[in-house]
Amino acid sequence: MPIKCQSPPEKSLQALQSAARKVPKTYEHVAEMIRQVVAHPAGAWPHPVYVASLRDMASAQGLRLAEQMAWRYLARSGSDRNYAIEVQHEEDGSGHQLSEVDKGPYIDGMYRVFGDQKLARRLGAVSYRPAVLRINAMRVFAVWLQTRDSEKDILIPIPPNPPFLSPWQMYSAREFQDILRDEAKEQLAKDSSDA
Repeated sequence: MPIKCQSPPEKSLQALQSAARKVPKTYEHVAEMIRQVVAHPAGAWPHPVYVASLRDMASAQGLRLAEQMAWRYLARSGSDRNYAIEVQHEEDGSGHQLSEVDKGPYIDGMYRVFGDQKLARRLGAVSYRPAVLRINAMRVFAVWLQTRDSEKDILIPIPPNPPFLSPWQMYSAREFQDILRDEAKEQLAKDSSDA
């Protein structure tokens, strides 16, 4: 499989371990998911979460301005319920703490991308590291497959997504940035004219 799991920071796993001890008994299924992630992190597809703003995407720097703000782990409760467990941290990498346990179409979409054998064949021999990009102001959530050469990165929008992006399409980093740059500039201009 050309998508290779990353090793999360030890402080992120420690934050999960601490959170599992504090979960109320009524949410024991959540505590159990967290314990499973801590016991077998590689099986939980650990990946960083990046966020970018409209201004970031409107600039020529684009994706290079996205900031890593969390580590996310995929988990299952039962046989068919997909979850993501997110541990946020400060900009300097300190202060790890459980921030959310999430489910829904974005999480189901991540499972679809990571388990897609056709995608694996299309990616070829290049090794990719999974990440997630959120651009809340544009309602964009994308799986970001990163390489050592950022020009070869691939981004895959997960629906529901805005109409200017095609769901499930593999965009090169350049294509993705070009599309979002125009949309971000347009949205910033509209926001300033409304003010």
